[in-house]
Amino acid sequence: MSTAPGGLGGPFGGHPAVARTRRRHMMLALAMLLIPLVAAMAISLQDAKPSVLLAVALIVGVVVIVALLANPRLNVSVSLVIIYLGLLEGPVKLGSGGHEAASVVRDVLIYGVAAGALLRLLAARQKIRLPPLAGWVLAFGTLVLVEALNPNTQGLTKALGGFRQQLEWLPFFFFGYALVRSKRRFRQYFLIVGVLALANGAVGTYQSKLSPTQLAGWGPGYKELINGTEEAGTKGGLAARVYASNGEGHVRPPALGTDAGFGAGVGVIALPATLALLAGAALRRRWPIALLTLGALVGVATGLGRLQVVGAVLAVLIFTLLSFSMGRKVTRPLAVIAGVIMLALPAGALFVSAVGGNTFSRYESIAPGNVSTETKDTKVQSLEQIPNVIQSDPFGVGLGSAGAAAGFGGLNQLQGIGAHVVSAETQYNFILDELGLPGLILWVALDIRLMSIGLRGLRRVRDLEVRLYLAALLATFIGLVIMGFSGPSTGSAAFGPFYWSTAGIFAYWFIARRPRGAASPTLGRSVAVPA
Repeated sequence: MSTAPGGLGGPFGGHPAVARTRRRHMMLALAMLLIPLVAAMAISLQDAKPSVLLAVALIVGVVVIVALLANPRLNVSVSLVIIYLGLLEGPVKLGSGGHEAASVVRDVLIYGVAAGALLRLLAARQKIRLPPLAGWVLAFGTLVLVEALNPNTQGLTKALGGFRQQLEWLPFFFFGYALVRSKRRFRQYFLIVGVLALANGAVGTYQSKLSPTQLAGWGPGYKELINGTEEAGTKGGLAARVYASNGEGHVRPPALGTDAGFGAGVGVIALPATLALLAGAALRRRWPIALLTLGALVGVATGLGRLQVVGAVLAVLIFTLLSFSMGRKVTRPLAVIAGVIMLALPAGALFVSAVGGNTFSRYESIAPGNVSTETKDTKVQSLEQIPNVIQSDPFGVGLGSAGAAAGFGGLNQLQGIGAHVVSAETQYNFILDELGLPGLILWVALDIRLMSIGLRGLRRVRDLEVRLYLAALLATFIGLVIMGFSGPSTGSAAFGPFYWSTAGIFAYWFIARRPRGAASPTLGRSVAVPA
């Protein structure tokens, strides 16, 4: 067999066995590429108005899935999944009319990456050890599966919908534990989140200047989102994502997500992360990070979600308090926070004047003079119903009864309690309705456990830069727990992956890698951490 220069036998390698293996892999990949082509043709034949975007998305999606399964670099695969969730899922789904095939792309991507990583572990024949806190994750997953046997779960379709919305983000626990193990990985993670926040903030700003009719023209899914699908005299459906100000209709921008407020959710996560980068990273040029911080602020503002604004304020305040764990080095994060505030105030005034004050009129309800009158809403009423639901249905009202899966497979015909009780207005109502009292107890206990190991373990982290990054994650996590009293936080594509990945990161840094011995605190100097 002739060899190419350098000892390589053509494009498939020099050794015959290697060449045969690579040829088989290529033929298998080409064969798998036929699947999306056939699926796209079938959809086109069945649909009177075929979606070209959906067909292309299916083809590209399966190609990417094959690549992710074969890719040995887990960090690259997970980064691509995060980028898809933050930049592409909204246009793909809403541009194709919210088709179910587009809705499950993210789940196929997530579990494709997880399956590929697991297969590589099995092929390596290494002993697999579960991470710390994995028992909590497995207990939650088991409880979800058992809930399918609840008599209130009305059929297989409802059970599958409940499985999806409760389990789809669990792999991020293992991704966070396996990947974020050094300052370099922290910086990469925070930079990706910052870029996603900036992109969503820019798109959200543009969408906020469009009329409802203009944004509805972006695609059939955008039309359904803006105009809603509710019908008079019937229950269920999607409420219109519009509001009126001075007799003029305005949209609640979805940015690059699938629902209103997605850009604000990404901004909430990115704010403490970019502040920590500014304060902790030994970077020669900090202005790109400052730009990402301002982008996160714009994303929160243009998301027009009162919950996200309050969550962002809470996260920044908690991060400020946690920064005092750095001792005398606290001056750096405090100076960064003060500098960002001083920069954001005049920039914000210019931004509001450029976009238009009427765009932000929806925030009037959280002004100090209106807080007392606005808090007695459906959120409080839903929380007040928790004891009644526990008494009437202690094991929940069935999977797929609340949240995004409530309309999956038809509305739930409840037994024993009124339909007005079933609610996803808060995270705790959402968990209780789907998983019952055992699920609510497990969820609250996990929240307390994660916050406890974070608060107790933060000072034990010797490297001050890593401590600052962990403080940013902990601040956002605590804010997310508080936000749960006003919304189903983990159901979104922004907060769901963040919650479980943060749990995995905490499991590594606060439990698996507890510092042993004395070490000098460092700030801005890289420390090699074995992966």
